[in-house]
Amino acid sequence: MISVHTDVGIDGFDPEAVTEIRSRLASVREQGIRIGFAIESGSRAWGFPSPDSDYDCRFVYIRPVEHHLALVSARDVIEFPIIGDIDTGGWDLRKALRLALKGNAVVVEWLKSPIAYEEEAGFRSRLGAFLDRVMVPEKVAAHYVGLMRRHF
Repeated sequence: MISVHTDVGIDGFDPEAVTEIRSRLASVREQGIRIGFAIESGSRAWGFPSPDSDYDCRFVYIRPVEHHLALVSARDVIEFPIIGDIDTGGWDLRKALRLALKGNAVVVEWLKSPIAYEEEAGFRSRLGAFLDRVMVPEKVAAHYVGLMRRHF
């Protein structure tokens, strides 16, 4: 079951931006792809947007089984062109899990976003509980240290 949030946590968001993001998500679902969750991941999600902040919608999706059985693999990322201040993109669940096992904590950060554009009931909590069991803190720490080194 998909729960589409209409105004929870989206106060102050440009209604046209939210409509565009939801339209993009609908176009993904029209391809038979499930969206486990779609959240706001940028500074807007944490309550400190700058005047030039964009909308950073990120999502985790699940393709139908037959896509995984095809001889040619589909991309494991769905990206939309950045238009104006709207940036929308998602990862296949398999990609998100593989990266998490390597210590990449981005999907964990997404799970903690207080603003959801939509989500399947219980998806975030189930995925979070799974990641709590399988992620290795030392790998996550190494991931963040690597990011810090690249930025300095």
